[in-house]
Amino acid sequence: MQFEHRGFSVECPVEVVGLDHVGRAVITRLATDEEQGKAFMSRRLRSFPAQAQATGYARFRAEM
Repeated sequence: MQFEHRGFSVECPVEVVGLDHVGRAVITRLATDEEQGKAFMSRRLRSFPAQAQATGYARFRAEM
């Protein structure tokens, strides 16, 4: 899932670890003419049994 939030581009990739799904939040400042985008990647977040739950939690954490 990828979306924009308050001047940032947010991507929420999910990886499978064992039987669980673990999300991350990759947050990049939208580039302007003067400034390059800077990226931040979260550590692995909580694990969930379903991909949709992991994606939703990653999005929630990114928006905070």
